[in-house]
Amino acid sequence: MSLDLEPGFLNRLERVAIVARKTLKGLGHGARRSKRSGGAVEFADYRRYTPGDDPRQIDWYAYARFEALFVKLFMAEQDLQVHLICDHSASMRTGSPPKLPFAWHVLLALAYVGLAAGDRVQLNLFADAGPHAKLGPLQGRRGLARLIGFLKAQPEPSAATDLGRAIRGFLARRPAPGVALVISDFLDPQGFREPLERLRYSGFEPHVIHVVSPDEVDPRLGPDVELVDVETGETHVLALDRVSLAAYKARFQGFCAELQALCAKHEIGYARARSDTAPEAFVLETLRRSSVVG
Repeated sequence: MSLDLEPGFLNRLERVAIVARKTLKGLGHGARRSKRSGGAVEFADYRRYTPGDDPRQIDWYAYARFEALFVKLFMAEQDLQVHLICDHSASMRTGSPPKLPFAWHVLLALAYVGLAAGDRVQLNLFADAGPHAKLGPLQGRRGLARLIGFLKAQPEPSAATDLGRAIRGFLARRPAPGVALVISDFLDPQGFREPLERLRYSGFEPHVIHVVSPDEVDPRLGPDVELVDVETGETHVLALDRVSLAAYKARFQGFCAELQALCAKHEIGYARARSDTAPEAFVLETLRRSSVVG
């Protein structure tokens, strides 16, 4: 599949940034500003002195006025950790058009947003054996070419989905806290609730990008068909009449609503996209409205 991003699209991506709603501690200097104590770039605020603070940051003018010790806080420029956690299971190659090419174009666009801003970007691909492919952290625009080459070298996805094992494996490596963007169709028989909650309360700021295909959303009526689960090999014969079609749509909509409600409950960003959506419109319009980029 072609993974090239149009130059015009790249130029537009230069004008946005990954949104971090929390103050996240980076590993080095970057283009972001974080409110931390110390002599840095720009004054931000005061807070009361506590034992262990640098005495050089005490504001003696404030002490003379309020008879209390305060230290100055400054805006320190630092980088953001951006973790891209993308589903590489067999279900992602299904759909018309398939979900995986769309997911990878969105992944590359978000990676470039981070790289262009000086953030540290790390990629984790997962299926049923945890994060089985990892790249990064990358920093700087040149990292995009490495990322494209890495994705092109990946084999055709054939394994089942195990998001829980993937997240446990990801956290076991003790990655630096930051924004975690999980891109998947979330068709995991083990469920998505526990792994997303675990990620949310492990010091990360997660966003869910839920990829669906048009035929999952709106399948067509037809005669009896044999459906094969690409991840387990299990087969089912179905008659796609109006009753079964209505039941399927209700169940699929319920699945999507459950995932969205879980994200809302735990303050996890959520955005859904069909695989026939233009990646440029999704990133620059939908993800901007969802406050993933800004």
